[in-house]
Amino acid sequence: MTQLRLPHVSPLSRPSWRNSLSAKFIWVQLFVAFIIIASTIGVLWIIQRDQLLRQQQELNYTYGQVVISRLKEITGQYESLVIAMASVAGLYQQQPQKLQQLIPAMLDSKRQDDLISGGGIWPEPGEHPAAPMPSLFWYRDATNTLVQLSDYNRNAVMPYHTEEWYRPTRLYPADVAFWSPAYRDPTTDITMVTASVPVRVEHKFVGAATLDIGVNGINGLFHDLSRDLSGYIIALDYRNRLLSLPQGLQQHLPTNPSQVEDIQWLSDKMPVFSALRPALQNVDDAIIRQAQRQPQFTDAQLQTLPSLVNNHNDLLKAIVENTPQNWPPTAELIDTIELPQDPLLAEDAMVSVFLMPGTFWKILVVTPLSQLHHNAYMLAGKVGFFLVIIQLLAMLLLYLLQRRIFISPITQIAATLQNQDLAALEILQRERQDEFAGLANSFLNRVQQLEAEMASLYATNLAQEQQLQVQESFQQELRNRTEQLNSLLKFSQHIIHIKDLNGCYTLVNDKYCELLGREREQLLGHSDQQLFPNIEQPLTAQHEQRVLQTRAPFSAEEPLHIHQGGVRPFFVTRFAIRDELGELNGVGAIGFDLSGVKRNEVTLQAEIKQQQQQLQQLQQLVQQQKQQKLLVIQQQQRESRYQQQLLEKINQLQQQEQPLPRLLSMLVGRLSQQLDQLSAAIYQQPATVIDHQILQQAEGMRHLQALVNYQHNEIQPLELSQFFNHLLIFMAPELAAKQVQVNFNNGQRLIAVGKSWQHLLLFYRLLQNTINDAYLIDQPEKLLTISINNSDQNVSVELVDNGRGMDMTQQERLKQQWHQQTTDSTLTAVHYYLKTQLHGNMTLVSAPGKGCKITLSIPALV
Repeated sequence: MTQLRLPHVSPLSRPSWRNSLSAKFIWVQLFVAFIIIASTIGVLWIIQRDQLLRQQQELNYTYGQVVISRLKEITGQYESLVIAMASVAGLYQQQPQKLQQLIPAMLDSKRQDDLISGGGIWPEPGEHPAAPMPSLFWYRDATNTLVQLSDYNRNAVMPYHTEEWYRPTRLYPADVAFWSPAYRDPTTDITMVTASVPVRVEHKFVGAATLDIGVNGINGLFHDLSRDLSGYIIALDYRNRLLSLPQGLQQHLPTNPSQVEDIQWLSDKMPVFSALRPALQNVDDAIIRQAQRQPQFTDAQLQTLPSLVNNHNDLLKAIVENTPQNWPPTAELIDTIELPQDPLLAEDAMVSVFLMPGTFWKILVVTPLSQLHHNAYMLAGKVGFFLVIIQLLAMLLLYLLQRRIFISPITQIAATLQNQDLAALEILQRERQDEFAGLANSFLNRVQQLEAEMASLYATNLAQEQQLQVQESFQQELRNRTEQLNSLLKFSQHIIHIKDLNGCYTLVNDKYCELLGREREQLLGHSDQQLFPNIEQPLTAQHEQRVLQTRAPFSAEEPLHIHQGGVRPFFVTRFAIRDELGELNGVGAIGFDLSGVKRNEVTLQAEIKQQQQQLQQLQQLVQQQKQQKLLVIQQQQRESRYQQQLLEKINQLQQQEQPLPRLLSMLVGRLSQQLDQLSAAIYQQPATVIDHQILQQAEGMRHLQALVNYQHNEIQPLELSQFFNHLLIFMAPELAAKQVQVNFNNGQRLIAVGKSWQHLLLFYRLLQNTINDAYLIDQPEKLLTISINNSDQNVSVELVDNGRGMDMTQQERLKQQWHQQTTDSTLTAVHYYLKTQLHGNMTLVSAPGKGCKITLSIPALV
């Protein structure tokens, strides 16, 4: 074996000390040490800063709780005062002179911390329309004296009942106060907030009691509360209007006495405060979310609230919902943010946003962060100094150990290889028992392998050159075939595509892409279900499965949904695609457009169908004319038979009814005589309950005799008013038993066709049905109204009850029975008798729970 000669390396090519292994170890250690020291200092600085930041937040939270508890104590005193005023106003509602003495005495407080700028009693308009009560209002003038003001009682001033501090009190309980946002009073020209409490008498809202607190007093109160604070306090109402600003900011901000400034104005003047808007929005969102969780009022009640701009109506509704629930019970810390370069503190500051219970004021506690950063930097500097010293000592020790263990053996092996001294490598391999011996052994083995591989490279190179020549010829043929296939796919007017076994496209031509309105990249690798999820293609799936199962070509007509809309028919031939081993790996398809053939076919079918329709129409016309003539003849025959049958039934009824009224009149007369004899005997004896009933029956029988007196009624017809008088007296026991009250309106003297006994059969059954079925069993008031009127040569009798009524289904079923002339129920029997015997008509109008109105129209007797 020939010995492999390593390239000779001259001494000039040896690396310099900068590129030596020792120098690289030093630079790597310095870099790692720098990363460790920097990351450690950074972590310590972040941890210390977070800890100090939490301490600052806890300090702000504690101070905010102290400030708000002091505010809650002060506002609680004013709420108690205005609640007492409301109680006094409700007690002396009808004594305005007494209120003139009591209200000023309650408002006139001589305390030094008194913030009251006015107050009064405001009656609800419309409660006393005869003598409207005036509003009673007092305010403090420049000398701090209470002065009564009556400008609100004049029409020139805007009505107070439309003000925002008044309208929400309509929904509040008697012991809950509503705090309005800051506003400027149009009469006193004082900027104030108002605490309003409803005045209720016997749980009815009759007005409101108010207590006004000046914003200047609130501002002074906050200045006193922030004296011991290293920062300052900003107070806002629930509309973000300014209640208090520190004196340092007030000196640099030009204020307009004629308007109430808000946070928007402060952000415009000092853009750094625009960072407070998200925190204030979080407060509003928290109020609205709490109201949505536990609603107290309906939408109709909340519509009485004033309409606000800037979408504050939802916030006002939420405050109205939350205040009666005493939410929040304590001061809520909603958000904490960092303010870069505060304009008053001239450094970074922390802002804690609190929500005050009851008033819903937003208290912003602002404190500086300079001490926080200073402490964090000092700790990080001290730790970094000691870390640098420790890392330098560790690097020195690590370098000495690495030089002895790693760098020296590696340098020796490198020098041996440069000098091409393979014997020295063999000596090093025998002397050492560690990884460096294995490294030397690897070098020696590699040299031997290289000598063997160099010999085989020449033979391999020659064989590869011959193989490359053969591959070039095959590639040239493949390119030619590819060009031919691309031309066929590009210019063919038929659709061509290939799918794999999963139904995904692997090849599509331009015509298919054009019809589907998709790019080739969108189609390849996707199935029809993925591309067109809303279009079902059962024929395509069935035909593809058939080709996969039979492995034979199959041709059939299939619809294709094109992107312009609609479906175009194609004659598609599907065939199996195989690989070089003959295994099935896909399904190919070639489709021919049949739309032109279909259009011609549709045109011919339309012409044939039109001619067939014309022929059918002529046949139907002839058949209809024949059927119409036959129907006319059959109808005439049925009408003649029906009239003949009706006349026969009427004659039979008349013949049957002739002896009935005479017999009924005779029997009633005999019974009436017997009852009269009994009544005469009873009058001579002491009265009992049974005797009273017998007398009542005798009275009813006399009236019944008047109704069925056949001889008298044949000579002189009975008026309907007299008829109903007799009938109601006869049915009085039944009406009393059912507790039905009857109102009878007999405005005219009218006579209807028919005999009184026929009317008795008709109206007795109708009244019986009404008192038995029209009312509920436990109905407290049962009322029946009977009216008689004259309308168009007919007598109209109306029976109106206040019973349970009928729904639409029951009315439709009853009208259908009337039309069929059945007699299954009382109303159908009455309708049939009225129509056949008296030639009258009957209508019914009803609604569930609203009773029925039955109208009988009978021809009048001239």
